[in-house]
Amino acid sequence: MRIDLLANTALPLTLEGTELRFGDDVEPVEPTVCLAGEMRDAFYAPAVVDSKQQLYFIYRDLCLKKDKELIKRHGLRYDITIIPPALIGPEYVKTAGHYNPAAPGTDETYPEVYEVVQGQAHFLLQYLDPDMGSVEEVALFEAGPGDKVIVPPYRGVVIINPANETLVTANWVADGFSSLYEPYAKLNGAIYYEVRVQGVSTFIANPHYDYVPQLQRRLARQYRDLDLVKGVPIYEAFINNPDIFSYLTDPESCPD
Repeated sequence: MRIDLLANTALPLTLEGTELRFGDDVEPVEPTVCLAGEMRDAFYAPAVVDSKQQLYFIYRDLCLKKDKELIKRHGLRYDITIIPPALIGPEYVKTAGHYNPAAPGTDETYPEVYEVVQGQAHFLLQYLDPDMGSVEEVALFEAGPGDKVIVPPYRGVVIINPANETLVTANWVADGFSSLYEPYAKLNGAIYYEVRVQGVSTFIANPHYDYVPQLQRRLARQYRDLDLVKGVPIYEAFINNPDIFSYLTDPESCPD
C-alpha cells in the first residue's frame, strides 16, 4: 500500500512499506539503514536483539530541486526518518539517541526542529547540564501527525515509536556537522527505557546513569511566533519564511 505524504510534507513523496518514492521534482536519496546490532547495548534487553533487524531508515538532505540553493544558502538540511513498529524484547523500537555539537565560537549546541508526518511519536529529550556534566532534566513529548517538537541546545533526543503503525518524522537541522552518538552509547542508551508491560507503556530508569531525574510528560505544542503550527509542514514553513529558522544555525538565538 502506498501512502501519499504530500499534504504532510509539502514534497511529492509517497511511502511504500518502509521506502520513500520520489516525485519528479525531488532528487532521489538512498537511506541510511540502522540495524539493531549497531545499537544492541542501548536496549533494555540486549540479549534478545537480532543484530540484522532493520530498525529505522533516515533519508537525509531531501528537497525540491528548485529549493536546493535556498536551503544551502541558509546552511540547513531536511531529513525524513521512517520507524516501522516493533518490539525489541519488551521495549518499543527507537532511534539510537544523539546530542549535537556546539556551534563554532559558542558554547551552545545546535538545536533541531521535528514534526510527525505520520503515526505517533514519543520524543525523549534529556538535558545535559554543561557545567555539571550530568543529565539534570528529562521530558517526554507525545506527538501525533502535524505536531512539532523543538530540541533546544544541550538536549539529546531519542525518538520512540509506541504505536502499531509506521512512524514518519521530518526535521530541519544545520548542515555540515556530525551528531554525537557516543554519550548515549557509553551509558547503554537513554536515561529511560520505554517498555510494554501487560499491554501498557511503562518507563524504566537506566541504571547506568548516576542520577535519574523524574520523567516529565508533555504534549507537543504550537509555536506560532516561529511559524510552527499544525496544518503547515515544516518544509513549507521554511520556504515561506526561511529567516525565521536562523536559530538552527545560530544556537545563541534559539528561543527558550
